[in-house]
Amino acid sequence: MHQEVISVDSYEDLLRRPAFEGSLAFHPKAPRQFGSVIAPYTFLERIPCGIESCHTPHLSGYLITTSDGLETAIGSLCGRKYFGVSFQKERKRVDAEVARQKRLESIKLFLNGLPALLNSLEAFERDYRHLQEQRERLHGAVGREVYQDIRERAKRDNAIMQEYVRMSVSEAEAFFETNNRTRSDSKEWPTKAVILGTLRGLDFFKADVKALILTTLVIPVRELSMSRLSDIESMSSRQVAALAKWIGEVPQKLIEARAVIEAGRRFFTSENILSLVHLGADRRCILPMVESLRDTERREMIRIPD
Repeated sequence: MHQEVISVDSYEDLLRRPAFEGSLAFHPKAPRQFGSVIAPYTFLERIPCGIESCHTPHLSGYLITTSDGLETAIGSLCGRKYFGVSFQKERKRVDAEVARQKRLESIKLFLNGLPALLNSLEAFERDYRHLQEQRERLHGAVGREVYQDIRERAKRDNAIMQEYVRMSVSEAEAFFETNNRTRSDSKEWPTKAVILGTLRGLDFFKADVKALILTTLVIPVRELSMSRLSDIESMSSRQVAALAKWIGEVPQKLIEARAVIEAGRRFFTSENILSLVHLGADRRCILPMVESLRDTERREMIRIPD
């Protein structure tokens, strides 16, 4: 059974409590014993510890009860020193409940924004499925070897497509002078790299798009939208902590999802796909996909403004 922990915002809040006393004597100076921890507090100004024999000024501490039904405020170090294990156990219980309440509040706030988030994620899912179709079509058009080359380039951030050609005579002479070589040596004629093109949107092939969009975002958000608040409030503290942790990661995952979708859009353009001939793709095999992308690009260009 989880019991809500009250909020203590100021020392005045404590003074307004009927059973509160600013200073109390405890065993062995009086029969009074430690009771339980009610709530934590953190103030801007120091207050004295409520243990009569202590009175150590502190900013953070706990409101506690006593064996005779009174209340006072003590510092956490004071509580451990004077009340030992019984205080430590109570403090941990209350701290855990406070953490649970804060996590539940963050979950409730997240639930309030679910309708708008679901709309965004439905758009992400449509884009994901479209891009997956394009990926499968690409695989069939370029073949396994070129497709693997694309994926390897994505891993290495190598978007530049180039080939090596023989240097001209003048270029070779300059090369010989700076590399301690001569035209008459037995080594091969020097070559230079010529840039053929640059692939855009390779980041699409870096990410596990299905895991990012479906497994991490769409499916859990959809499942959460079908949960009742009472279901969440009845979760164990461990389940609440896991859910709150995932919610805290959602904003960054949304940024990553948008980025990978945009990368996919940049990759699947007619110009980009046509440039794959520089990696060895058969022009005749990729031409149907290129023409299909061109048709889509033309339609987008001639849309009539509102």
